[in-house]
Amino acid sequence: MTALMGIATRLKLARLFYIAPSARVVAELAQPVFAGGADIIAVGEDPAEPIAAEAAEAALEGILEAARTTQGLSGYFGRPVSAARLSPDLAVLVDPEANTERAHKLLGEWTVIGRECHDTDEVDAALADPAVDFLLVGPGLELVRYAASVAPAHEVDSKPWFAVRGVSPRTIDAVVRAGAMRVAVGAAITNADDPGAVARVLKDHLRAAWNGDERMEAVTMSAFGTRPKLSFKPFDAGDGDIEL
Repeated sequence: MTALMGIATRLKLARLFYIAPSARVVAELAQPVFAGGADIIAVGEDPAEPIAAEAAEAALEGILEAARTTQGLSGYFGRPVSAARLSPDLAVLVDPEANTERAHKLLGEWTVIGRECHDTDEVDAALADPAVDFLLVGPGLELVRYAASVAPAHEVDSKPWFAVRGVSPRTIDAVVRAGAMRVAVGAAITNADDPGAVARVLKDHLRAAWNGDERMEAVTMSAFGTRPKLSFKPFDAGDGDIEL
């Protein structure tokens, strides 16, 4: 795990987020996908079928090992109680009922929290929630356009957000035109004949879009600026048991 400033900086500069469906896929694909340009790899958990603790630990270890040469980030896409056992750099809360403040206490100060947002109300709520550090927005270009209108990628104070669901080499241009500078991808990479090559194509499109917008230079510079304010309190053992 990296220090907090390192995580905050890398998250702000991240463009390609890969969501792997299982520990087996992580073992096979983490290295080529990081080499292809992924900035973050997270293992995904189906809330209906939680990943066994041993498999989840193996997946995170595989991500961390593959990230050593690229300075990539590790993530867990699932329940806070599962993420807390693993100490990933990032945790995406897939349960809309999960309390983010409690999740931060459970996860500790070294893990940043993201929310999946499926409609405009969820986008608004995540942007307004000081305990949410980043968003995954989708599906649909209309929702991407909405996110781009309320949290423009070129504004340094906007929370980082990633367009998700349906993103592929075929759709990436439309997603970028809708206002996304960051994307999260699953099946398009997992099911590809050459996952590393697909990651490279996606990253090249995002890099070109980022570098082609002079306003993004301020975002890049701000990532190395003053230390971000923490939006959560350190865990206090006196708080007692935490229920999510």
